[in-house]
Formats: sequence, structure tokens, C-alpha cells
Amino acid sequence: MIFKQKELSLQLKEQLKEYVYDIVGYLFKVYKEMPCGYPEYIYQEAIAIILSENEIPHKKEYYFHPVFSGKTMDSFFKMDFLLVRDKGNIIIECKAVEKIGEKERHQLFSYMVGTQFPIGILVNFATYPKAEIEKYYYDKNDGTITPF
Repeated sequence: MIFKQKELSLQLKEQLKEYVYDIVGYLFKVYKEMPCGYPEYIYQEAIAIILSENEIPHKKEYYFHPVFSGKTMDSFFKMDFLLVRDKGNIIIECKAVEKIGEKERHQLFSYMVGTQFPIGILVNFATYPKAEIEKYYYDKNDGTITPF
């Protein structure tokens, strides 16, 4: 799968960073309390707890069915988290791997394109000395996915 990138305006970058600022802070808090070494499902549960504690509307293990030729498929994807926000939903994909690679990025990108949700966060808790966090913006008008 090949994704195009574009340069985001400084204003849009700042708006996006501000929009996810609290979420990124919660992810770092999870890492601070539970540094690298735990399996992915433990981090997922910790994320669910901190989102609930901070009254962030979310769905853990959100399922969606892809569409092919205008028809909804029986098969489905399972995203780690969907955060419901008024200016655009956010996908969080949680990992506990040595390093984020193209496989992990493409998994997130497929979710973003399939759901048409504009923001994706890929977090890897198996890194030291801090969690590895990548944030992406999907512009459905031109099909670009750009880091911010």
C-alpha cells in the first residue's frame, strides 16, 4: 500500500498538535507508570483506564467492516481504540515491539482510510527511555497521510 504525503501548513500542524495534546500526555503517563516490558494487552487496558478516568469518550477494540465495490464486507478490522471527538475521531493503535516499522504504520493507515477518520496515533511502549509516539493526519479530500 502506498500513501502520499504533503506538507501541512504551520497553522494546521499546531491545531492538530493541540487537538491530541491531552491524549499524548495520557500515553506518556501510561509509560511512566508502566515502562517497557509489559505485553501489548496490558498497555491497552492501562490506556482504557486513563481515558475513562479523564472522561474521554472511547471504544476499546473497535470493529469496522471494509467496503469493496460499494459493498460492506463480512470481514472486519479491529482497532485498539477509537476516541470520539467533535472535530474528528482519533484512532490509537498500541504496540509493544522493538521499533515501529512500515508494517505497523500501514496497519494504522489502512484503518484511517477505511474509516475516513482524520487522526491516527501509533504508540509503541517497548522502547526506552520513553514511549515512541507517531501522529498522522489523513486528508480524505486528496488521500494524503502526513505525520505531524
